Amino acid sequence: MFDRLKAIPILSAIFFVNMLFRWVSLTSIWKLGECLGSLCYHLMSERRSVIETNLTIVSQATGNFSPNKQLVKAVFQRNCANLTCSLKTYGMTPEQLADYVTIDISPEFSQAIHSGKGAILCLAHMGNWEILTKIAPLVEPSPKQFGAVYRPLDSKTADHYVAKQREKYGCQMFSKKAGVSTLSNFIRNGGILGILADQRAGKARKTNRPFFGVDSARSKLPAVLHLRTGAPLFTVAVSSPKDGRWLIEIKKLPKASHDSESILSTITAGYESAFSEHLLDVFWMHRYWKIKGNSPR
Repeated sequence: MFDRLKAIPILSAIFFVNMLFRWVSLTSIWKLGECLGSLCYHLMSERRSVIETNLTIVSQATGNFSPNKQLVKAVFQRNCANLTCSLKTYGMTPEQLADYVTIDISPEFSQAIHSGKGAILCLAHMGNWEILTKIAPLVEPSPKQFGAVYRPLDSKTADHYVAKQREKYGCQMFSKKAGVSTLSNFIRNGGILGILADQRAGKARKTNRPFFGVDSARSKLPAVLHLRTGAPLFTVAVSSPKDGRWLIEIKKLPKASHDSESILSTITAGYESAFSEHLLDVFWMHRYWKIKGNSPR
């Protein structure tokens, strides 16, 4: 009974937002998000410091840019625009999204779908990543089984509703607490499984590995599943070439030595490449690196 009461504000908010945004264009919502991002840039000093730290570490590793106030503000605007648009796209069908999403897949991904041997997608917190649960019908060839690992909501009632909404469009949802054997069997049976593996909350001493040259906590689940199933690994990058439009790129990761650390290094290199190419689209509001004093070394 208490869990159902907890779900009421969550489900009410979902219903209200869907009704509110139903008649508003994605371009207008994107502009609204950018305005909110500009406001947040001035009000959220702690989050601004996190973004500055993240960008400084990346710039030191790549040498491709120099962090400045304009860049930090642009990240705020892009992040907020994507988050705001995700409220609209949550209530859209794949058919409705088709006009706003372009999917660029590698030949190897098409082969993985045709072979029926499964594949592992290394997803990232970038762009409007929520739309990834609806892309299966838009991919050509379309995978017969498509799934994603996710963090369940605190309310079981609300979580059940949200998961069912996503599964309605062909994405089977697996809790992050799901056993490795369950996920492995899904892949072995030809499933395409997406995993958000660029971040991980937990004990840093168990998960710290170099990312742009500085230790960062990230999940090793894709590497574990790759070793168990032999399924190919792909990175998925979501970027915005235009306001309220998204480009989804699925790229094959090169083969690595048959050990988890080598595989993790390969996955890391894939993330670093995608993040460097689409710098503004990464969710830099998250603290990727736990550094004392919140300043880079």
